[in-house]
Amino acid sequence: VIDFKPNQPTKFVFFLGSTGVGKTTTIAKIASRLKLDNNCNLALVTADTYRVAAVEQLKVYADILSVPLNVVYDPTELGGMIDELSKYDVVLIDTAGCSHRNKEQIEDVRTLLEQVPIAKRMVYLALSGATKYKDLLEIADVYSALTDYSIIFTKLDETSSAGVMLNMKISTKCPLSYITNGQNVPDDIEKVDAQTLAKQLMS
Repeated sequence: VIDFKPNQPTKFVFFLGSTGVGKTTTIAKIASRLKLDNNCNLALVTADTYRVAAVEQLKVYADILSVPLNVVYDPTELGGMIDELSKYDVVLIDTAGCSHRNKEQIEDVRTLLEQVPIAKRMVYLALSGATKYKDLLEIADVYSALTDYSIIFTKLDETSSAGVMLNMKISTKCPLSYITNGQNVPDDIEKVDAQTLAKQLMS
């Protein structure tokens, strides 16, 4: 999970995933927790200029939290913002949702990631718990060709199966980080807890 300490190098945190998986809402939840609970010096960036009202949605949360929002219209623009953004503890970066089968959009994601050195970035792949396991494997495989990542499982309130989380952990060998189980901001998000997950699997 995102753990920061003041006076350390800025963490640039990317959120990847398919359209409609809940990235923007998840970012709002994490931003709220970082700002309100930890007094984090925070900035938001969105590269989601494809979806209607996506920028406006994140701007509402940015205004509520009194944090800046930067908009990236071309993936290479992020590189020019790095120096300015480096004065913050954490920068949360929303990417455009896209089909994992759309090679052009996936390459845009790759270009965006490459604007930040590997040592300075964290990457989360958001996966919906309501998506078929076969499709989750395909999505995870495409993104693994771009970068290492940790997994956020969203929309667990829309499914009764927790087993998919364990299956994806075993299949991808990627860390599980957060789960979300509703639309309420800043609530309905939790850190993945091994004991809680085990109880769900056994029940």
